[in-house]
Amino acid sequence: MIIRPALEADIPALQTLLRNSWLTNWAPHLPFVAVQRFAAQDDAGNYAKDKWQEFIVADDGGTLLGMFHVEGEHLHAIHLDWRSKRRGIGTALMDEVERTIAQHHPRAVLEVRAFNTGAIAFYEQRGWQKTRNYLDPEMGEPVDTFEMIKVF
Repeated sequence: MIIRPALEADIPALQTLLRNSWLTNWAPHLPFVAVQRFAAQDDAGNYAKDKWQEFIVADDGGTLLGMFHVEGEHLHAIHLDWRSKRRGIGTALMDEVERTIAQHHPRAVLEVRAFNTGAIAFYEQRGWQKTRNYLDPEMGEPVDTFEMIKVF
């Protein structure tokens, strides 16, 4: 597996990865109307199409196993192929996230939905701390969210 910048040719795989990640991780915790909005608006597909040049991917022989998107000190997104969890890919991606941010910033910031307890535990294990709790919209629905920060 290599970690590399995304290529334009990765857009279809990124769209699939982001759609599947949302449906696997978020949809079970949201009202059906939010899932309908997700399908109709295709925010995940549009995000991949619009921001792919800012993505870093985990590539295993041409198969995308994960991605992240960092802007400044903020980790906007990190997603894994659901079939690839528990294989060290998330750790490899987060190592790169933290290295990337630490090069230019004294801290890193991310947002995580409160229902995503596995991700929260993963981040806390890496030294991230919850700093704020608030409601944030997800497909038009208010969702309990944590801001987490890691100081380098």
